[in-house]
Amino acid sequence: MADAVVDFVKQKFEDALKGPVKDALLKEGQFLYGVNDNAEVVQRELGRIKSFLKDADSKSSSEERVRNWIKEVRSVAYSIEDAVDNFQADVDSINYKEPGFFNALKRLVKKPTLLWAMHNFGNELQAIQERLKEIQKARIEFGVNNLNDGSSGKSRPPIRLLIPTNNDEMEVIGFESDKERIIGRLIHDENSRRSVVSIVGPGGIGKTTLAQTVYNSVKDRFEIHIYLSVSQEVNLIDLLKKMYEKLQPDNQRDHRELTEDNLIREIHASMKEKKYLVFLDDVWSEYIWDQLKMVCPDDKNGSRVLLTSRFVNVAKAADPKPYELRYLNEEQSVQLLLNKAFSWKDSNESYHQDLLELAKEYAKKCGGGLPLQLVELGKLLSTKSRDYQTWHRLMRSIDWVTDGKNCFDIIATSYEHLPPHLKSCFMSFSVFPENYEINAQSLISYWSVEGFIPQERRSTMYDKAQGYLDDLAERCMIQVTERNTTTGNIERCRVHTLLRIVAVHEAREKNFITVFWKQEDNQKEAARHASFHLYTPEMQNNFTENKDVTEYAGPNVRSLMFFGKILPIRSRMKLLKVLVVYHTSVTFYEGKHTWLENLISLRHLEFRECTLENDTLPESISCLHHLEYLDLTDTKIVDLPKSMKCNEALKLVVNRVESSS
Repeated sequence: MADAVVDFVKQKFEDALKGPVKDALLKEGQFLYGVNDNAEVVQRELGRIKSFLKDADSKSSSEERVRNWIKEVRSVAYSIEDAVDNFQADVDSINYKEPGFFNALKRLVKKPTLLWAMHNFGNELQAIQERLKEIQKARIEFGVNNLNDGSSGKSRPPIRLLIPTNNDEMEVIGFESDKERIIGRLIHDENSRRSVVSIVGPGGIGKTTLAQTVYNSVKDRFEIHIYLSVSQEVNLIDLLKKMYEKLQPDNQRDHRELTEDNLIREIHASMKEKKYLVFLDDVWSEYIWDQLKMVCPDDKNGSRVLLTSRFVNVAKAADPKPYELRYLNEEQSVQLLLNKAFSWKDSNESYHQDLLELAKEYAKKCGGGLPLQLVELGKLLSTKSRDYQTWHRLMRSIDWVTDGKNCFDIIATSYEHLPPHLKSCFMSFSVFPENYEINAQSLISYWSVEGFIPQERRSTMYDKAQGYLDDLAERCMIQVTERNTTTGNIERCRVHTLLRIVAVHEAREKNFITVFWKQEDNQKEAARHASFHLYTPEMQNNFTENKDVTEYAGPNVRSLMFFGKILPIRSRMKLLKVLVVYHTSVTFYEGKHTWLENLISLRHLEFRECTLENDTLPESISCLHHLEYLDLTDTKIVDLPKSMKCNEALKLVVNRVESSS
């Protein structure tokens, strides 16, 4: 798995040597300091080391020294990224061409600064060369071999990808009788009072799949039907706003100005005297149900609430007799596994007998009959050749355990089988809160700025990024929630809870992305990409009000995301390229200056669902000379400062209507 970070840095280094860094080196560096030669050596050595990482990963679970070798490889890769990013930031700052004679003089005066930056860059690359030599020596000592040599280099049959249909996703195996009983309680029960049907079970048991199937089957029998995804990182007022939007889709009133009490009254009035079905998916606390039940009137007309939770106390708080889903038996487990591994659903005779026997072994090794575990394993098998050797080899490669972590291991195996470029993209989903619906346009800009997509023309990069999203969707690593009806492009998506756990774990393990939501999240190494999830007062209280964000994330962080609250940004952040702020109030000024002036390399800026100081952007935003993407969705901003309007490269999104500055 270490190859994801090294591949990402290697690609970023290659892209940098094709762009502004190469231009600067050609003008001065290669003649004065031999920097270009050092850069080529580092690029070549990094490529050589990358070819040995798969073998190192296979040995790392049993050998401590190999794990340490991988950490050193990752460390030197990050050192390369630091050197390139620092040099590129210096070049961008020195070469920025403001119009006018005096600004031309300024650039001339800065020439020695550029030469000094090249000198430092050359020294850093030389030091990195020495570290790479030591890494190569240690590799030989530890017996790490090149897996690209020998038989592994033989051509392999093409991988068949299973693209799931809606019917495939909604398949219910083992819960058919539960489905009929739940439907009976919702529509055939003679009880006219508002009642709740709860489904309870652990993550991955199939609660949402079963409930969604039931909901789709009966929703048209109700005057109002509403689906709400709740999750752990919940914000009550956000849920109320979503209900209000679904009940009043044509209401032009600005619901962002409604208080919690007003929203409760408005929703209750909209549902009064109407027969409704409300589906609350993945409820984590009794408090949420206690609050939401106030908006659900009981008019004795057969209204119903369908609720899923992984906690018995939560389910029983809403429904004294919840449905506790059982695990699948062996026969059901094999059936579900094979249905996901193959694109057809026929009898056992449709499968080779040896694969059927292996499927039974897989189901036994999974243990417990957890549907999500079997689905993920089946989807992984669907990408492999349909032969005994391939399936048997995969079985040996999985670390089968019986202490409760096996579901995580199965899902992590799906991650391990991603190509390196998709691993980086998948890890980036860890910055978003659980069950968060992600805007694809914003995500693609983030990927582009951070170097997750090889540098090309913007239009080509967008198409390539959409291809990455489609690939992740086809591998069932993300869930598509909205597509463009004309182009078919993904517009919104989310990541399943357990898959998000994998993304968070892998990103943190590699010091690639750090998610902060409690004080203990601080780590010894500075974060490279940081996301702060501060939706609730409890989360916000974990972080000191006046403490600068660099004291948590470090000074060299590349991207910062804030959900629910923004922490102070007082330090100069030379390498920060992405800043995203969601659902909070934002003040810009401290004295005469704004903190935006500290972000000289910023390229991607979002204020979504934010209340901005004075409902305007400060003039100092024009200091962000390299800004490429500005998202002001659901803010009250109606115009940009005059100094920004000449930025032809800026992609502007305001209130969900794309425009050009």
